[in-house]
Amino acid sequence: MAIQLSLICPVYKVAEFIPDLMQSLLLGVNTDQVEIIFVDDSCPENSIDICETFILENAAEIKFNSTIIKQSINKGQAAARNAALLIAKGEYIGFIDSDDAIATNYWDVLSPYVQAAKKDIIEFGFEEFTTSLPLSETSKVTELASSNLNPFYSGFFVWTRLYKKEMLGELTFPEGMIYEDIFYNIHAFSKAKNTVKLSAILVYYRKRSGSTTSSRTSTYSQLLLNLVDSVKTRINYFDDKGIVVSQVAKFSLLSALKGFKIKEKKERKLFFSKCNLINSSFNSTFKKYNNSYLAKLKFNLSGLICCVGRFL
Repeated sequence: MAIQLSLICPVYKVAEFIPDLMQSLLLGVNTDQVEIIFVDDSCPENSIDICETFILENAAEIKFNSTIIKQSINKGQAAARNAALLIAKGEYIGFIDSDDAIATNYWDVLSPYVQAAKKDIIEFGFEEFTTSLPLSETSKVTELASSNLNPFYSGFFVWTRLYKKEMLGELTFPEGMIYEDIFYNIHAFSKAKNTVKLSAILVYYRKRSGSTTSSRTSTYSQLLLNLVDSVKTRINYFDDKGIVVSQVAKFSLLSALKGFKIKEKKERKLFFSKCNLINSSFNSTFKKYNNSYLAKLKFNLSGLICCVGRFL
């Protein structure tokens, strides 16, 4: 049977959570039409060993195909995903983080859309948890309003979407940065001709201390940088450019306000300095396409906060 879905999973320092992930994969995508590509990002502990052991111990039951890529040095999540993209065989590409899990009906819900292969991007929902995996399973699935503007409203996580490989082309994640999902989704959605959004919750997102999103330093400015750089590059591929730049204004203001939560003064000042430069680089694009007074107010307020924040 041809591989229809390649599910990419970078693995790094998550040993305690791997059993939940592996069990969810066994229940949620146990079909020979799926391949799971685990990428060992030069993990210093036994996370990847747990993956391998699970696959060996459940070999009689496992139907999904599995591949393990071992990086010689730690390169980060973006590079790990890129390594998997190079060998992915599926008609669609999906992602899962190694500390999260998927719903038991993941493949049941998505397979009709994957097999039909009519949508460039297939979207679905997620539920947060901290310790115990949610037991909820979507029984009724409906199709919701969808467009290539979706990530600006529903978030930029790549693990809440499947992407048609042919549509993606040579698209990869920017390496050496965080919040790379923003870059990837803006480029992917700007390429997409048609998308579908499903009401089903198919991913369980583990909210934990020590994750990228749980603490902030000046590197939080990379969120805004990836957003601005991606929009500047792909703005001409969106039909409603006014909405796109207004969303940048909104995220710019939210990022600026969250900058005050950076505890260390030096890091906080550096964050605002970086954001000030990023906003300045987007100014001409914003003026060219903006048609909203409210968006203008948000963008200007963001710039003011960044200017003041550099001296606080």
